[in-house]
Amino acid sequence: MGNPMGACETVRRADDLLTADIDGELLMMSVEQGRYFNLNAVGSRIWELLAVPMTVDGLVDTLTAEYDVSSADARQEVERFLGALRERGLLVTAPAAAP
Repeated sequence: MGNPMGACETVRRADDLLTADIDGELLMMSVEQGRYFNLNAVGSRIWELLAVPMTVDGLVDTLTAEYDVSSADARQEVERFLGALRERGLLVTAPAAAP
């Protein structure tokens, strides 16, 4: 699945996507690719959070506060989900800022 994302790496939505909420699930269309993608409720929440660029750590912290999930499980699922988005060209990443 490519290189894993760093915990402090900033992620944001790709620019060329159209979205619609249908019965609690998010339907997205990539204009560039001409393809549709469907996200479940948790995926839709992550997508909502990515309306502003944020770190993987920030996503994990928010999701563990909102859902009954351990930090380790949330991190594993967030990294898997973000990796899938990145592979499909739906996510833009930036390296962590230098300290």
